[in-house]
Amino acid sequence: MHYADKDELLLSGLQNVTNLLHAAQAAATTPPRKSYERIVGFSLAMFEHVYEYRAVNRALLGSAAETVVRRYIHSALATIVDQEVKTEFRKRKRGHCPVSPELLTHHLASTFISVLTFWLNARNPVPPPEIDRTYRNLVLPCLASIFG
Repeated sequence: MHYADKDELLLSGLQNVTNLLHAAQAAATTPPRKSYERIVGFSLAMFEHVYEYRAVNRALLGSAAETVVRRYIHSALATIVDQEVKTEFRKRKRGHCPVSPELLTHHLASTFISVLTFWLNARNPVPPPEIDRTYRNLVLPCLASIFG
């Protein structure tokens, strides 16, 4: 009765995901010489959260709510990643970069969503630390080429 429709109710429940992402990002630590790794500091905590609630998350895949959830998570990730990317650019005082911060942010968030979806659809998903390593293997070389 407190919500206009089902999507509004679903989005209110997803606020916990945003809180988790912010907390995980705040707690992220990185090796001093690879500070750019902090940009994806949220990833393991997010994979662990999704794994803990995998039955619910699998049910959302293929449902009418999937688009709403995907869009929300992508937006929440992009907000966090954008802040970290801009911080890293400022620290390094990069004048010219072959990739815009906006495109880099979109790439990192979209790649996370793709890996997450692939993992959720797997018949026998690997544990969260393993899929996190996979995600990082995909994106850290990109970050190293820009910031390393």
